[in-house]
Amino acid sequence: MSTTSPPLKSVAAAEAATDFVVGSGAVARADDVDVGESVRRDRWAVLLVIGVAAGIILPLLGATGFFDPWETNYGEVARQMIVRDDYLYPFWKDAHFFSKPILLFWLTAPLYALLGAGDPGPMPWGIEFVGRLPSALIGIATVVGVFVVARQFWSRRAATLSAIVLATSPMWAFLSRQAITDMPYVGLSSLGLLLLVPLLIPAADGDGAADPQRWRSLRVPRWLAILIVVCIAPQFWEIARSGAFFDRVTLLGGERITRVVVGLVAVAAAVAFGVLVRRRGNNPLLLASALCFALSMLAKGPVGFVLSVIVVVVVALLLGGVSGLMAIARWPSLLLAVAVFVLVAAPWPLVMLAYDGLDESRKTWFQRFVLYDLLGRVGAGVHGDRGGLEYYVRVLGFGMVPWAGFVPVAVFQGLLRLRDRPTTRADGFVVVAVVWFFTVFLFFAATTTKFHHYALPAIVPAALLVGLLLDQLTTSSARAWLVVGGFSLLASVVVVRELSTAPWEWIDLFTYHYKGYKPEYYFPVDTIDTITLPVGAGLAVPLFRVVPVALAVLAFGLPLILITVWWWRGGEAGVARSDGVVRSLFDLDGERGIGAPALVGVVLGAVLFTIGATQIVLARSSAHWSQRWLVDTYHSLRQGDEPLIAFQMDWKGETFYAKNREIQIKKNTTDLKTLLAEPGREFVLVQSDRFAGLKTAIGRGADERITVLDRSNAKWMLVLVD
Repeated sequence: MSTTSPPLKSVAAAEAATDFVVGSGAVARADDVDVGESVRRDRWAVLLVIGVAAGIILPLLGATGFFDPWETNYGEVARQMIVRDDYLYPFWKDAHFFSKPILLFWLTAPLYALLGAGDPGPMPWGIEFVGRLPSALIGIATVVGVFVVARQFWSRRAATLSAIVLATSPMWAFLSRQAITDMPYVGLSSLGLLLLVPLLIPAADGDGAADPQRWRSLRVPRWLAILIVVCIAPQFWEIARSGAFFDRVTLLGGERITRVVVGLVAVAAAVAFGVLVRRRGNNPLLLASALCFALSMLAKGPVGFVLSVIVVVVVALLLGGVSGLMAIARWPSLLLAVAVFVLVAAPWPLVMLAYDGLDESRKTWFQRFVLYDLLGRVGAGVHGDRGGLEYYVRVLGFGMVPWAGFVPVAVFQGLLRLRDRPTTRADGFVVVAVVWFFTVFLFFAATTTKFHHYALPAIVPAALLVGLLLDQLTTSSARAWLVVGGFSLLASVVVVRELSTAPWEWIDLFTYHYKGYKPEYYFPVDTIDTITLPVGAGLAVPLFRVVPVALAVLAFGLPLILITVWWWRGGEAGVARSDGVVRSLFDLDGERGIGAPALVGVVLGAVLFTIGATQIVLARSSAHWSQRWLVDTYHSLRQGDEPLIAFQMDWKGETFYAKNREIQIKKNTTDLKTLLAEPGREFVLVQSDRFAGLKTAIGRGADERITVLDRSNAKWMLVLVD
């Protein structure tokens, strides 16, 4: 089957696709039966993609406690915005927090306020759900965006498979279920780049309906103009309300009235800009892309935007030469798109540059975020891992299993497509995916500091290339499936074998676990969470070692089972009796070979694999990587104002779940003895490997004074000192 989508060769179908993406109001002709069927199947494909992504990401989203240290760290910064009524200058404990930009905190703090996270008492239930919801929705939206854009260039099946590969990659599912900055930054920057693709790839000869000029001339829909205003106006208002540069400014008779007037004028200016965008702007894909990039900047800095610019420049040169690159400067509404980007992305960083507040390391925002967190990680290197190209090869293996074995084949196939000058828009989109993958992979491989989650942006183009490969395999011979499937199986066996040996590798994809830490202690796989087998004399095996293997057997066993059933039912004759709904969803109506059952089996196996990874491994890991349950035990047993002491702890969860009311004892044991000498009981949170040190610090009679209250967590424990 051709990778070019045949229905989009008609003007009516192009109009329908435009309506679907940007809401232009165009509809397909009612008398065009083929186009109508194509649109109907597109809608079913979208529902399938949304269903798979939401079915993996949303269920039991808030059932697990926040993972330490990043979810709880960012959660407390957002909670402090409520407590301090300051949504401009991030704060942590007793100093400012400058390690990350503001977007995640702006998205989650209002939701925390609705649940009462700023009130005294235990942390309310549902806090984890609302904290993770922005990441989850962005993760789902990116999956849908992959389908919508890929559908403009490739077949429906290739677009559907690309989106499903992305949704079923464990790393994408894990990060979509984490209240940290990575999914907002990666998802939004990926959407920004995807939105530029229809403008970037020139139309093929005779395909005037797909001319990018058509997309560039569309008017801006009302919803996009409103969204732009929503992203600008609250910033302006908060800057006027809380900006330090308005302290003691009484130009209008008083500081408060000055702030109100300035805020109202700024909001009115934002609304006026939205009206300008709506009335004078066109090229909505470009404006929406600028908005996505601006929000990505506010999520984690300029990395996603800079890498996307590199991709755009390289693709423009490959597809159109210097003239193709220069043509970008003539895009309609380019200056308006720059204005959108600047008005959304620039106000908060400019405010922080002018702010002289210090964080806990006595650094200004520029010194901490710009010099240390951005430039330092690229060149000088900060805490984290080190390594070369092989580092992210391993990470992508863990993050994309069971698709890991398909990735090198798909990337190599994409490289082969680059040997000749692309002649179709489908080939042009392959160029985008290949350049995108290598730009991200090589950039982060070249940086000095290595973190596992830095590989996340590479998963989007990798999923696109794997989806295209699967689409082509569907119509290929059994030999092609044997070669590619066999290679993928061998690669996945290697990855799963390492996961069974070191199951913490999956958790390392999104949490802090680097040099100087002992995996055996933090993840005692052979002593906690075991499964008793129904055979033998009570034989128990570690859950974290067995589950990846069992899921892999399921993922790769299903295709073999379906192929066997297909063969047993008579091969081609049996195809006619296959389920029509499944065949319609994946455009398998005319396929009579082994590709149909193999494809359905691989997709279904991957879906079940990733559901198991999220609902079993991720959920059970939370029991040992979150302090939610320990602090809940404290709240259920405390009487009056009995204190909670964190002894030699710096995992952030003790602060978030205790709502910054815990007493920190870092190193000075004299302070601990002073606290324990006071009348009444004291609750103490302590790492398991520092429990002996706690008893030593207490001194004589420690064994009689200490009662272990909660030992359900492998990393930490809650004790009572009386």
